[in-house]
Order: sequence, then structure tokens, then C-alpha cells
Amino acid sequence: MDTPSARDYTRLLEQWLPAAEAHLYTPPDRHDLTCYGTGYNTWGVQTNQKALAAYAVLAADPELDSERAGIDREGMLERALRMLRFSLESHIEGTYHCTDGEEWGHTWISALGVERMMHAVELIEPHLTDADRDLLRRVLVSESDWLLDHYEIAAGLVNNNKPESNIWNGAVLHRTAMMFPDTPRAGEYRNKGSRFLVNGISIPSDAECTKAVDGKLVRDWFVGPNFAESYSLNHHLYLNVGYMVICLSNIAMLHFAYRRRGMQAPQALYWHAKELWQLVKLCTFPDGRLARIGGDTRVRYCYCQDYAIPTWLFALDRYGDTDCRTFEAGWFDQVRREVAANGDGSFLSQRCGQLGKHSPLYLTRLESDRAAALSMGACWRRQFDELGHIGTGVPAPTQGAWHDGYHGAWLARGKRRLASWTWLAGERPQGMCLPLDGSDMAEWRENLTGTANGVGRFNHFRFQPGEYHGASFPGGFWTAGTIERRSEGHIAEGQGDETTAVHDIAFVALPDDASVVVFQRATVPTRVFLSSVKGLLLQIPNDMFNHGERTYHCANGEIRLGGPAAESATVGLGDRWVSIDDRLSVVGLYGPDELTILRPAGRQIGIRLNRHQPNTDRGGGMLYADEICYPGIVDTADYHAGTRLYDIACLIVAGADRCLAEALANVTRSASLSHKLPPDMRGVRVPGQNGHQYLVCANFAETAQVADIAQHGTATVRCIDTNTTHTLTEGRFRVQCPAGAVRVYEVSAEADVPIHDQASL
Repeated sequence: MDTPSARDYTRLLEQWLPAAEAHLYTPPDRHDLTCYGTGYNTWGVQTNQKALAAYAVLAADPELDSERAGIDREGMLERALRMLRFSLESHIEGTYHCTDGEEWGHTWISALGVERMMHAVELIEPHLTDADRDLLRRVLVSESDWLLDHYEIAAGLVNNNKPESNIWNGAVLHRTAMMFPDTPRAGEYRNKGSRFLVNGISIPSDAECTKAVDGKLVRDWFVGPNFAESYSLNHHLYLNVGYMVICLSNIAMLHFAYRRRGMQAPQALYWHAKELWQLVKLCTFPDGRLARIGGDTRVRYCYCQDYAIPTWLFALDRYGDTDCRTFEAGWFDQVRREVAANGDGSFLSQRCGQLGKHSPLYLTRLESDRAAALSMGACWRRQFDELGHIGTGVPAPTQGAWHDGYHGAWLARGKRRLASWTWLAGERPQGMCLPLDGSDMAEWRENLTGTANGVGRFNHFRFQPGEYHGASFPGGFWTAGTIERRSEGHIAEGQGDETTAVHDIAFVALPDDASVVVFQRATVPTRVFLSSVKGLLLQIPNDMFNHGERTYHCANGEIRLGGPAAESATVGLGDRWVSIDDRLSVVGLYGPDELTILRPAGRQIGIRLNRHQPNTDRGGGMLYADEICYPGIVDTADYHAGTRLYDIACLIVAGADRCLAEALANVTRSASLSHKLPPDMRGVRVPGQNGHQYLVCANFAETAQVADIAQHGTATVRCIDTNTTHTLTEGRFRVQCPAGAVRVYEVSAEADVPIHDQASL
């Protein structure tokens, strides 16, 4: 797969234009102005500015294919200029207004759309009139003066978390000073701009940092931390990998603006950017799709994912990271695939068609995000030919581990497997176990948690940071917790919110770079009516990104399922094992007799539904997923207090094909040790894919538990999470497990343990 060229980017934009034209609007009283989208204030302003970037980049492209675009160069340039004039004239400094009657500007977010359009405005600058140039200057100076005089810089790990806005506000101040060095307050712009930037990717230890940046010590610039020392970001109140990318993308925009002029960018622009990039890279699949280990509350594979393009170009240019070429090529291919599936040149019409009917503002916002990001790829790859010549050879795969205590987040990435768990996620909690070539199998919403939904409108888990335990060890981790499932917003008058179930969950990534063990049990505290009960809940997207077909191998043979499904269905798999596309396998270790695939009618994964956004479901789903459950029940029924909805354990193996899945199912039919353990303790014995066996015990009790476990043919057993060795006494060893904890023991493998053919991995 070749890295996309500037021409590749413009081809996609040319293909998009006919669909974009339907969203252009000219105000009846200002025929000299045009906007893309609604033309409203806030998002509408940014939407027009981002679409303007695409039109302007195409208008300046020497290889523009007018026939493909359906518009000649003169028409393209005219549209770009009219869109720019709409943006400038509807500002506080202009003579007009947005289509909702408001003027825009002088807010914390005003600079964002400006920053995202400026690479393209620079390309058509020779075609601006003196009046255009004067108004552009007045808008930038006005925004910069407002930031100087009226905006107080803030930062915080939870409250006042403002990393991305501090970066774009600092960037627009430096940009104004760079473009108009003769303005009387240019020095003030640079000074406050650097303070904004240092307080973008800021961490707690910056408060004492004595490194000099732009003429001052970091501690003297410091206002507060937006990132933890681990570089976790609690943006929108969850672990937000997407906004880590947004921060880096805004750094990229100013970086390339300085590069174009041959000028040195302020040192503050790059403060902690490399460290953040290293974490973002760890959370990126080889094909460029972000591994959103903390989830996503919005439309999947949009916005933050789109702005990975400028992020990769920046990391390639600044750090010489040639892995970025692979990421860029992989994601570009996925965008191209979705455009082809849509059939109308648009970026999102198939997945977001219903959203567009209910919110043209939202749809055009997302379309213009992708257009703007692609325009940056086209612009910078044409301007900076050296991007195509940085480094040589094939980059090594990314491997590593990461943990953040506040979010209860763990990540273990090896040569073959990416495993993660995050308690404080966007649709919390969520886990993941995937082969590195399986980004199309990634879905975040409460994945691998199991659920018990009531009949209320809003169903979610409720817990606070710290209500979980966990530990890392070489090659893996464990985490466990007890949380409540809540159902809220009932139809019946007087019916209050209720707890539908208490869930105990333990998630263990074994150190074999392949396997994960999941324990789940759910218990009803009082009599409740439930609309669905889903144990395990492994969600496998089955949409355009995998060409709308999944192949499942199970005891019932080969089952091919197309997605999205038109009608809901429940598919029994005949036994406790299944292999998905011969790349990911699930084996039930104890629980029901068979796994089940639940298939809802139509795309079910959309913008997060909650009390603050009660109408997001009107936009429909934007991604379809098959749901592998153990058990899977979708009939409304009542359950009396104390009912155990499910009590299960599963083994998930990344890279395992159908033969290995069946072999694992056969060898683990007596894997459960729970009948030998105290009542609230669970245990399994499973084979790893590294020549070892593992005994995993989870203690869901509120007190420490002790049990003696038989072990034959081995002199010692090693507890890998505490790194202690247990000597056998009369063929037994003692398991001591603290309350709410997990213990993972490594023992010698027996001869009949099925294992991957290492050469095939």
C-alpha cells in the first residue's frame, strides 16, 4: 500500500465536490457571499471555514481535474473567495452576520476554524483584494486582542481541562504576530501565545520545571496541568485518545505555517509534543485506525480520526517517524473505501444519512472535517516534497505497555496482540483484545463488560474513579471491579431510576501476546424488568470497513453474516467456541452451553445517549456490529431479587483460527476451578500461546480469600503479578487473593496444550 501523494488527496476532494455543492448557500441579500453548511454561528462557522480549505486547496492545485470535480478552476476559486468573504464578513469585524442573525468571534473556540483554514487561505492569497487582506488582518488582530485582554488561561486535570483550546489560541496569537509583525501588540501576542502553548500539553511536574522555553522557565509559564504525568487526558470526562490527536493536529498546523516561511517556530509549540506522540502511536493500529482505548462518544471514525492526517505528517516531519507513512496509507485506503461504498462522492452519506436528515449542521460539520484534513495532506505533501524522502527501510512495529491510575486504564501491545481495559471510558467501562491486523474488529461501547438493560431510556454503568483494582506485569495486566448497572428515564409516571444489576468483572491480559481471560457475573439486587441480558458482549463491527461480511466458524459449521442486518436475529453457535474470520477466537470456559450472536436490525452504534443529550438517537446508528454474547437474551422479562443473570468466564485469543479455537474448547472443558474455591472466588486453568499454562483466580469478595489448588507434575508455580514462587506441598499450592484482586500463576505446559504455530504469527 503506497503512501498517498498530494494528487491522491486532491482526487478524493475532487470526487467529493459534487456532493458538497448541494450544501452551498448564498444569502439572498448578499450575492457576493457563499457558505457551506448551515452558516450558523459556532459549529456552522467552523464548518464553512473547513470546507473553504478544501475548495481553496483545489483551486490552487496545478493538476486540478475540472471534469472530475465538475467545476473549472475559475469556478473553484470564485467559490473559495466567496466562502472566505462570508467567514470574514460574518465576524464581529465584518459588515454582515451568520445566517442565524448572529456575528461570530471573541470566544474560546473562535480560533479553531481559523487555524484549520489558514493553510489554504495562504494558497489563494494572491487572488485576494486589498479589502479582503485588510479584513483578514482585522479579524486576526481582533481575535488576538480579545485573547490578550479578556481570556484568562486555565488548565486542569478534570475541571477546566483545556489542552486543545490552549494550543489553538496560542497558535492564533503566534500566527497573527508572524503574519503581521508590524502590529503594535505583536510582542504581547507572542508572549501570551507561548503561555497558552506551554499550558496545552502540560503535566503536573511542569510546575517545578526549570527548563527554559521561549526565554522563560517552564515553571514561570505554568498555569496548570491538562495531562497527567502518564500523558492520559481526561477530556469530556473520560480517557480521550481522540483529543490527544486534536492537540497534536493543531500543533501541526502552526508548525507547517512556519516551515512554509522558512522561520523558526516558538519552542513552546513543541512542549511535550514528542512524549504525547509516543502514546498516541502506541494507540494506533498499523493501518492508521486509532485504538480508542478510552472510547468515543461521537460518530465512529470521524473528526479526531480525520485529524490524525496532519498529526502523522507533523510526526514524520518533526521526528522522522516513518511509521507515519504506513498509518497514513492505511487510513487513506479506508477513507477511499467508504467514499466508494457511498457511491455519491460524499464521505459519510451511507453511515450518517439519518443524522443528516435530523441535523444538517452535524452532518456538514463531519463532512468538512474530513475535507479539511484531506486538504492538509494535499497542501503539505505538495509544498514539502521532502516528506516523501524522510528515512529509509521498513519501520519496526510499535510495542509497549501503558497504565493510568485515574482512569483505571491498562494497555499491553506486543507483536501480535493489542489488549486494553479502561474503567473511566466514554461509554464505560470497556475492554479490547484484538490482533494488530484487526482494527476493523474494534468497537468501544461497553465492550467485553456484559450488560443487563432495564426498560428505561438510559442504561449505563455507575461508578467513581478508584472503585477498581489492577496491576501490570511484563507482557500483560489484570484489573477487577464491582459496578452497578442503572436504568433511568422510564415511561411510567412515578417510576424512579433503578439499579438493574450488580456486575463483578475481572479482565486479565496474559503475558503470551495473544490471550485474555474475562470473568463476569451479574446479580439482580431487587425485582426488576429487563429488556436484555448480554454476558460477555464482544462487539464485532460488520460494516463497510470489512466489506460488510463476517465469517464465523463454530460447532455448527461456517456461518457467513452480512452487515448491517435488515432484521434482528439470534444466532446460536452450537457450542462454547467461535472463530471470527480466522483472526480472533472466543472460548467459553464456564457458563451456558453455547455462545450466541445477537444481530440487531440496522446500525446500533451512534452518538452516546444520555440525559444531557436525550435526542441523539434520532440521528440513528453510524456503525453496525454483531454482538457475541454468553448468554444473549433480548426478550423483556422480570427477574426476582438475587437472580444470578450470568456467571461466566471466557478465553479470547487474538490471531487464533478455527482449528485452534476448537482445540482450545476441547482442552478447556474442565478449565473451571470455581467449584474448589470459596463462594465469591472464581478460577480457571488455561493454556497460553507461549508454551505455558496459566491459573487465573479472581476474588469478588470483600475480604481476602485463601484456597489450596492441586497441581501435578510441577515442582514450582510462579505468581507473575507478584513475582513470587510457590513450592508444592503434597501436590498442592496455596492461593492467597486479596479482596477485589486477581492472581495469575504460570505453570509448565502439558503436552496436549494447543498452541499457535509460531511461524504463522
